[in-house]
Amino acid sequence: MDATTAAERLMIRQTRLYELRHQWLLDKEGFRPGTSGGDHRPDWPDQARQFLAEILPHSQPLNFALLADELERRFGFKRSRAAVAAYVRQQFPKLLPALKRGPKPRRRWQCAAIGELRQHDSSPHQWWPAEHYPTLILTLDDHSRKILGGTFVPSDTTWSHFVHLRALLEKYGLPACLYTDGLSLFGHRTPADRLDTHSQFQRAFTAMGVHHRVAPDAQAKGKIERRFQIFQKRLVTLLAYEKIADYSPANHFLQTQIDWHNNKTRCRTTKLTPNQAWEKAHADKRSRILPLPPTSLLDLHLALHIQRRLNSDNTLDFLGRTWPITHTRRKTVTLIHHPNQCFWVVPHPPYPKNPVWPDVLAHHSL
Repeated sequence: MDATTAAERLMIRQTRLYELRHQWLLDKEGFRPGTSGGDHRPDWPDQARQFLAEILPHSQPLNFALLADELERRFGFKRSRAAVAAYVRQQFPKLLPALKRGPKPRRRWQCAAIGELRQHDSSPHQWWPAEHYPTLILTLDDHSRKILGGTFVPSDTTWSHFVHLRALLEKYGLPACLYTDGLSLFGHRTPADRLDTHSQFQRAFTAMGVHHRVAPDAQAKGKIERRFQIFQKRLVTLLAYEKIADYSPANHFLQTQIDWHNNKTRCRTTKLTPNQAWEKAHADKRSRILPLPPTSLLDLHLALHIQRRLNSDNTLDFLGRTWPITHTRRKTVTLIHHPNQCFWVVPHPPYPKNPVWPDVLAHHSL
């Protein structure tokens, strides 16, 4: 009897037939054939089924990778994206929207060391229903693809970026270069905030020795644009499912997603997660991270520098009030402003080549 006939009579594939033959050749006397295969499709846990039934109506757009990650993160139930897609299509066909074919992925190059280049950007988007779009600010290390931090803020201003970046600088140190788009917020002026009209962003980081590069188009900084695309597909769904519609709980939940991304997402080129790539670069001494300036200099640089003309009685008008300062012969002064916190009055702005505090004429808390 040939192999094809034997497989047909036993109702098994030829692969299984040769496996049985191999087992028989190893032990002809003791061989006892059993049932072939097994239960390759066990029932999914009830909590996984319930979770899918609840989150699918919120999944706009539908993202099977998100569903697979959340099943593993929430319940420890690991299935591939393809397996989740097949199960959802079989069990919940009425809840599935039509999928559109996406663009072909492009290969991205990377820097040779961590801290050599950090990509930084923001994305106003309807992350949750609100009168004004919340803005998500992200910063990513180009070499490791590690998301260093993310923050939801009510408005896209220079001060919002300063607060976000200061926390990252204190945690990870100074990068050699920051990479942003060409929006006026990062350049010479911004229409969104009249206080930010003199290149506050460039002035602050140039004084700390950090270079600033501007991307010619969105594709040039594709790593961080891709992360915004991923989060727009995931966070809108998850925030709606978790019934989150405020900044504090949204920022807390955002951190869980960033941690998951840094620990679990593998680069197709390097086969490493962002955290593994970061640690490997540290171990190989491939780091361009610069030491952080003293806290007092961070207060000076990561602030809004505003010119004000003095009144004849050594006072100045600011924020609808009159503020006294130390006597000076100067007609104009510079305010070092931390919105909603405090401001200092100095006779002149710090020189970029000698970034130290000038004499302080006044310090007022807000």
